[in-house]
Amino acid sequence: MASNAGKTVAEILTTKRASIQNAPLSEGSPSWDEIMHLTWEEIEAKAQRGEPGFRTFHKLLKRKRFDK
Repeated sequence: MASNAGKTVAEILTTKRASIQNAPLSEGSPSWDEIMHLTWEEIEAKAQRGEPGFRTFHKLLKRKRFDK
């Protein structure tokens, strides 16, 4: 998603509803606090590698449903 390109998770979350952080995460997932410094590209790469929780983070962060 080009609109998130180069942004950190913290920057992306400023455009999302706070409820996004209440979504259940899979076991072994890092917390939201642990990924705040990661860029969108890092989230995409970790999701593609299948690291625990990152497919969920990727899906949540790109969904327009959670936009403010």
